[in-house]
Amino acid sequence: MNGLVEKTVMQAPTGEPGSTTGSYSHSVLKILRRIWSATHFEDQSVTHYARHLMLAETRKGIILMAVVSLLVQLTAIALYQKLGVNISSLYIYSLLGLLSLHVIISARFVSDLAALNLLGMVLLIFTSVAIMSIAHRTGSMSAGPMASIVLLFMVMPIMPWGLREASIVVGLSYLTITFSFLSVEGRFDQDTLWTAQFLILASATTAVLTMVRNTLLRKDEIRSKFDLEKAHRRLESMSMRDPLTGAWNRRFLEQKFDAYAECSFDAKRQVRLALMDIDGFKRFNDTYGHHHGDLILCQLAKVFNEALPGNSHLIRIGGDEFAVLYATEEDERLIRRCLRHLSTDPILLEKSNGEPVYVSVGYAAGGQDSVADLASLYVQADESLYQSKSERAQATFYDEPTLTSFHVTDSVGAPR
Repeated sequence: MNGLVEKTVMQAPTGEPGSTTGSYSHSVLKILRRIWSATHFEDQSVTHYARHLMLAETRKGIILMAVVSLLVQLTAIALYQKLGVNISSLYIYSLLGLLSLHVIISARFVSDLAALNLLGMVLLIFTSVAIMSIAHRTGSMSAGPMASIVLLFMVMPIMPWGLREASIVVGLSYLTITFSFLSVEGRFDQDTLWTAQFLILASATTAVLTMVRNTLLRKDEIRSKFDLEKAHRRLESMSMRDPLTGAWNRRFLEQKFDAYAECSFDAKRQVRLALMDIDGFKRFNDTYGHHHGDLILCQLAKVFNEALPGNSHLIRIGGDEFAVLYATEEDERLIRRCLRHLSTDPILLEKSNGEPVYVSVGYAAGGQDSVADLASLYVQADESLYQSKSERAQATFYDEPTLTSFHVTDSVGAPR
């Protein structure tokens, strides 16, 4: 036993360095994963949200970078004309200016993030080639080409790139310029080559570090914005929910109806509204207590929420009055089945000594030639509901909930 304890104590310190190294490696990998892409998050929903945001931001970045490039080319053309530079350099600057103009126009129509990134990379690589072409034609690395190289790397952080894209574009630009220097032996002296290498490496390092920092800040901003919008949607949903039944409330109907009606109109579907009122609800409350009335409301909501499809909505208007917003005749059949199920609900029958719960319903449908109007639709459904309750009051016995009237409204809401 003592030997076992001694062995355990002796082995414990040897694991600490490995544990520290493993923790350090894990931290480094975590940081690299975070800066590798500006749109990748562990949460897929955030990644999808980030891609949507970055599409617009990348487009703006490419257009801004191309505008800067175009202005630089126009300025260089004007300056070189004044200085009397040979025509070949002006020709290269003109082609580069046309490429910048093409990128500005194309970026407005490209809707794929990878394609936009590729478009920005092409502009920068061709700019590198153009700079070195001018240097080879003049046979020297004057202040102009040197400044152009530095400026090339300075504009890269305009793009919202992560380390992946930054490494590709910086690496390709560096290799293009360096191999171009070495392609013709003796074209440039050693001092020029070393000076150019220093400027390239310093500018490239600064560009990469700037893009990495921007990526970290941008991802924190995206995450915060996503969480804020998610919290806002949650609060908005809570404000539109009935706390007792979980159904939507009147605010939901008033605020979401127009969008629902426009969407249905575009899909060539009639917007339909069913108003429901529980028969004898006050008597249930007075006889069995308000807790039984709450149970009826909750069971009604439960039955409908389980049966209705996602594009149909149960709304508690107030008290024992509910509405269903829907757009197909199949949903209307679902409503009747739900009410039939409610009248035979064993839980409610047990709590009320076998007395079933019946619901009167009034239906209304908007016209097909215009976007439905909530006020007109509601009036027609309410009139239909009133007629349904009158029919029930005159009936000699309760039947299943089929004694309902139906109105179809035209564009101004008149029954037809």
